[in-house]
Formats: sequence, C-alpha cells, structure tokens
Amino acid sequence: MSEKDIDEGTYVDIVLRGKSRSGVVVKKVSKPSFKCEEIVSIKDEFLPKNRLKIVKFISSYYFSSLGDAFGLFVPFSIQKDFKDIKKIFNAPVLSIPQKKAFLSVKKEQISLLFGDTNSGKTEIYISLIKNIVEKNQTVIFLIPEISLTPQMEKRLKIYFGDMLAIWHSKITKKRKKEILDGINKGTIKVVAGARSALFLPMPNLGLIVVDEEHDSSYKSNSRPRYNARDLSIYFAKVLGIKVLLGSATPSLNSYYKLKSYRLKESYIKSSKEFIYEKSSDDISENILSNIAEILSRKKQAIIFLPTRANFKYISCFECGEVIKCPFCSVGMSLHKYNNILKCHYCGYAQKIPQKCPSCDSLHLGSFRMGTEEVKERLCKIFPNANIEKFDRDAIKSEKKLKEILQNFNDKKIDILVGTQMLSKGHDYCNIELAVILGIDSILSQNDFKARENALSLAVQIAGRSGRGGEGRVILQTSNEDFFKEYMGDYEKFLKDELKFREGLYPPFKKLLRVLISHKDRNKAIAIMEKVLKCIKKYKDKSVQIVGSGEAVIEKIGGKYRYNILLRSDSATSILKAVSLCRENFCEIDMDPLSFS
Repeated sequence: MSEKDIDEGTYVDIVLRGKSRSGVVVKKVSKPSFKCEEIVSIKDEFLPKNRLKIVKFISSYYFSSLGDAFGLFVPFSIQKDFKDIKKIFNAPVLSIPQKKAFLSVKKEQISLLFGDTNSGKTEIYISLIKNIVEKNQTVIFLIPEISLTPQMEKRLKIYFGDMLAIWHSKITKKRKKEILDGINKGTIKVVAGARSALFLPMPNLGLIVVDEEHDSSYKSNSRPRYNARDLSIYFAKVLGIKVLLGSATPSLNSYYKLKSYRLKESYIKSSKEFIYEKSSDDISENILSNIAEILSRKKQAIIFLPTRANFKYISCFECGEVIKCPFCSVGMSLHKYNNILKCHYCGYAQKIPQKCPSCDSLHLGSFRMGTEEVKERLCKIFPNANIEKFDRDAIKSEKKLKEILQNFNDKKIDILVGTQMLSKGHDYCNIELAVILGIDSILSQNDFKARENALSLAVQIAGRSGRGGEGRVILQTSNEDFFKEYMGDYEKFLKDELKFREGLYPPFKKLLRVLISHKDRNKAIAIMEKVLKCIKKYKDKSVQIVGSGEAVIEKIGGKYRYNILLRSDSATSILKAVSLCRENFCEIDMDPLSFS
C-alpha cells in the first residue's frame, strides 16, 4: 500500500512474511478493508507499458503466473548520463545475391532468411544491424546456445567494437552489471546472446535477429514455457520493430507463415560428396579409412552422435532387462572413465554392476555407442591424432568452450567428436569430413516432428564440412532413400512435409500438452482422468483430445508422468478449455516441441 501515486510497471520494495522482496505495480486499486503492508520504497526501475503488455501475454498464453512472466525481464532504469551516440560503421562487402537478399528483408517488418549453408547469412545480418544502429536504435541478436557465441562475438566485434555485448547464463554478475550499465548509458547498442537476451532493457529497440531460428533451444523447458523465436515476432507487433529470422533449415512453421527470401548461392565455393552406409551403430572400416586419409593431408573431421558417455545403456543378455535409474524410467548411461552408470535426467549415479540386478546373470552388454566411446576407440587407432569431445560432459564452462573452439580453429585438434552442439553454426574452413552416426534414433522417435528434426540436424552437421573446398559426408542410416531425397534440397522436404501435416499438426493446428506428474502413480492417473473428463464436457468441439496416457519417459526424479495432448484450430479455444480444467500437479506446455 502507498499513499503516493505510483505508475504501473514501477518496481518497489515490499516486506512479505518478514522478508524484503521486490515487487512490481501492476494495477491501481482502492484501499481494501483488510490491513495492508506499506510499500517500503520505490525503485528507479520500471517496465514500460509495451513490455507490460508482453508480460501479460506471456502469462496468459504460456500458462504461467504474472510473477514468473515478470521474472524473465530485466527492468529498465531511469536513464542518467545517457549518450546519444551516432556513428557510421563499416559494412561487409555483399555479393549480388546477398545484396538482393538484404534489400528484400530490409523492406519487410518480419521476414525469414532461408539461406543455405555457406550462403553468407551473417553478412546480411550485420548489414541490417548496421542500418538500424546508424539510426541510433538498438539491436538484440539471438543465438540458440552459448556454443555459438565465441565465433559470432568475433565476427560482430569487427564491425561494432565496444558497442557490442554478449549475454548468456555463464557470464559473471560483474560483467552483467557492466553490460546493463552500458545499455542504460547508451554505449552498448547491440547485444548478442541466448534466449534470455530477449528480455534485456534495450532502449529504442529497432531490430531482433533470430539466428538458427529452427533450433529447439529457443523453447524453455521450465515455466514460463515460452519460445523466444515466437515471442520475438510478438515483440515486433507490440513494439513496431523489425524481426529477421534466419536458418539453412528453417522450421516448417516459419517457412509456412512468414514472408521468406531464398538464398541459395554459396558465399564460399565448395563441393560435397555424400556417402551412405547401412546403419550398423559402429565405426566402419570405410569411416576409419576416410579419417586416415584426411589426417594424412592435415585436414580435420567432425563426428556426430546423439549420445554422450560410452554407451546409452547396458542390458542383460539373459533376461533382456535394461539397467534403469531407480528414480527415472530410463536406462542409465555407461561412463567407463568414472566407472559409473549415470542418469542424464536426474543425475543419479552408481557403480557399474558386475551382474544383472534382475536375474544375477554375469552376461551384461552395452548398447548405443556414445561420444566417449568413439573418442577412446579413435585414440587407440590414431594415437598421433589430437581428438577431443564436444558435448555437455566436456564443455562445462565458457572458458573451456572458447579453448576447444580456438584450438580447433588453430588446427591443434584434428577430430571433434560431439553431440548436437556440433551443428550450431561453427564455420571452420579446414573440416573436410563430417561423419553422422545414430541419426536413425532421432528419425524413429514417436513425434510428428521426427522427420524435420532428423533431417535438419543431418543437413546442419553436413554443412560444417567442405567450407574451404571439397568436403565429404558419411551418413550411417537404414533410411537412405529419405536422406538421399532431401539432403540436397531442404525446401523440397518442407513442401512435402506441409502436405503430410495438413489438417493434423502445426503449422495448421495448435497443440497443447498437459503434463501431470506426481510421486503417487494412482494419484497421477486420477488427476489425468479428472482433466480428461472436464475437457470432454467443454462445449467447443474444435478442441480435440489427440491422446492421453503415460509419458514416453514415464518417471523422472521419482515422479510418475502422464500426458494429455490437445489439438485445435484456435489458440483461444484450446487455452480456454485447459483454463477451465486446471488442476494441481499439472504443467501446461503451449506449442510443445518435445513429447518425452
């Protein structure tokens, strides 16, 4: 409570249950009859009205509390010593196709740059950023993961110098404060970073660039379960700014809904050979001979697998039982170096058992090779080669990330063995061989996006090779016909996939996932059945129940998990249906990307 007139969006200090808290004024109301605590102090921090509108949208659309939605944003500060800096920046030299693409996206408020690998999308981004910053407006440049930031920072720094800042979860509190001070004073005009950068207090924002817009990392897996790519488009509509999405493998949603410019011509002249192998989930003699050949010529290779550790799981040859985590219904991964089995969901670890816990058999086998196993085997076969891992087990800090990428760029590393982190747009001209293993495990997932996810990943990995001339891609798969048809023509895949999804899935329909989790299996089932019963009574028949039952991973962290998947033509209808049937222990995921 306050006797003072405080504007909506102003941050204040309050006391709740004896503790000092930060709050935001969202509405002015008459003094209620019950006793109210006084506002302790009014801060020099606020969210402008247009950001308040976005907060309310996030809360309603993504089914979160206002507090969770406000928690995403860094508040604006009352500007002091603001520097209205105007400067003419250097610009990249664009080819004729790039100039056409630049002029095309420049005239659109919201657009998609569908550019093949090596087509020079980054130069177009930089040219557009230059155009915006020279108008004394600011820019947010979104990157899906921090694994991309060292290289992108280097390229952007050439043009924007100290007016550029990098923002993500790994930077220190001290550096975050320096960046926020620079934004507030007007000395920082361009911020590049992961999805959290979208919520920075950029004054006079003129452009949001979403690089690798197809990437699922833009989707949050905790409340609010927002998608930074989709929110960027909403920002554009509310703030009246420009948004440019870019990818070599754009999402089907963006391709279908947005005005796009197709950029095919390669910025770097190269040729690529594709070699398909029948899937064997192993390192074949053909792969080894290709690695030996490129190493003899001092070239580099990358090897992709979807699995970390030595093996995805171990099982018993006698009873067939997979050794699972006691808290999650998933097999534990084998880490030979630490002599442990580890759950990659809850983190539980135990020593590698000597016998089957179900039947006491001593005949245990390991399956689905991972990055650590591939590295170990290659190190034995090529003892003079420098081979490093590039996955979440190896990259635990920004320092380590920069070190490995710099060593690879300096050709101190011959082979990188990694997971999806390898696909994140790293541009090195000495990679001549890309090996793709285990891609069928992604293609075979029980998910309407499985084909899109598998092909996009394969195209992105393949795009890392041959940037300096000739390149080779070895792809192990039992689905050669599928990959052969589309690896060289992603747009053909998008057109064909639209026919497959029409009337069933996005971009033609809205999906909403209700995830129920409870330590008591019977209570989880009872909650699911109660929600289902409520939805079936909902009068709007445009809301369909696609399916319900156990989640693909039934138990995580000791909690049993059940799903309800809803479909509708209307976002309003599907949100209203769920709001009427809301229960405790339910998590709502609007526009879900994962179904596990």
